[in-house]
Amino acid sequence: MAEHHDDHAAEGVAIPTDPVNTAGLKTIALICAAAGLIAFAALGFLNIGSANGYGLRDLSMTYLIGWVFWASLPLGSLFLILVGVMTSASWGVVLRRCFVASVRTLWLVPVLMVPVAASLFVGDGTQSPYWWADRGYEGDVASIAAAKQMRPEGVVENQHKIHDLLNPVRFLIVSGVGLGLMGGLALYTLAVMRKNDEGNDTAAYQTLRKLAGPGVVLWVLTMTVLSTIWVVSVESTWASSMFPIVFGMNAFLTTFSFCIFVFYTVNPDKSDTLAIVKDKFRIDMGTLTLAFTMVWAYASFSQYMLIWAGNLPEEVAYYRKRGDHGWEYLAYFLMAFHWLVPFVALLFREVKTNTKLMRGMCVLLFTVCVADVIWWVLPCVPREAGTLHVPMAVAAVVGVGGVWGYFFARELGSRPALPANAEGQFVATWGHHH
Repeated sequence: MAEHHDDHAAEGVAIPTDPVNTAGLKTIALICAAAGLIAFAALGFLNIGSANGYGLRDLSMTYLIGWVFWASLPLGSLFLILVGVMTSASWGVVLRRCFVASVRTLWLVPVLMVPVAASLFVGDGTQSPYWWADRGYEGDVASIAAAKQMRPEGVVENQHKIHDLLNPVRFLIVSGVGLGLMGGLALYTLAVMRKNDEGNDTAAYQTLRKLAGPGVVLWVLTMTVLSTIWVVSVESTWASSMFPIVFGMNAFLTTFSFCIFVFYTVNPDKSDTLAIVKDKFRIDMGTLTLAFTMVWAYASFSQYMLIWAGNLPEEVAYYRKRGDHGWEYLAYFLMAFHWLVPFVALLFREVKTNTKLMRGMCVLLFTVCVADVIWWVLPCVPREAGTLHVPMAVAAVVGVGGVWGYFFARELGSRPALPANAEGQFVATWGHHH
């Protein structure tokens, strides 16, 4: 049954100024970090004996999934902050504290990337999730083709890719530059936003408005490059002009569903806070969630359609690997729960205005976003036997998420749930003149 809220409920109610209580979130994060990382290590140890000499590669590949997934939250939050400022959206004010807390963990992304970077140099690159890290591509084409059971022209093409961009040194340089640009943009954005939030600085607000548009363009260009080298380059022959959009929509949906869930979870007993978030704003958040699922579905289908229409053997291999060995069922799961079910459910006002139903929907969307990242990476290396790599990927997501979640909760707990500046006051008093 939908919850109903009077548009005049917030009249005369001041915006709460006490910090968010995140003690429970910290405890859950620490439990997830310990349980996830222990399970990841234990499963990795068991997998070494059944992975035909590629146990360390499975370890690094599944860790890559956890790292890419959680990196999308601070990066996605930065984008949503900029879009929220640029459009003066109500959801940008309501969820601002969650977005800011997430962006303030951006320094963790390069720190958590260290195991991925280290894997590029283990076993001459053969234990890395990236094919191009393999030093076996150095040398005579004929001998490499015989050793790797490849056509000579395929070896030549791979050698060109390695020479031009896809090698460990350039991968680290490009990743460092990209994360540096995002970090610089985040630091400047948060510094100006803090002036606006704490001092109600009109000049700071105007600076934010001017920054938002160029910042979005910089984010899109940078993340197009980073998503390509982090995820697309796992496959040796695959290329997709649509994948950066798929990556972006998955990141936005992950971030948005996570932040909505956290906001509704840490404020269940604060009637003053929830009274401010009236039905209009809840509908806005639910509608944008619906929009992200629709664009994800459009981009994912377009990617499939373009590869199917092109019918190029080197690109079709991407879907052939994901069309058997059980991966086809994950594809069906994504079709049903990454698009169809949310699409139908989020059409209803009663779902978007009910905090319990929205929290359930956010958990579902968060789960399918994890599944999507697993589907991007794990099937790239077909395995004849053994399934430990699947729970390893789940354990990596839980473990890395626990580490990230602790620092997120610490940042979130340092400030009130809503900004008390002019934007916050507008949200709090919205509808009083009706």
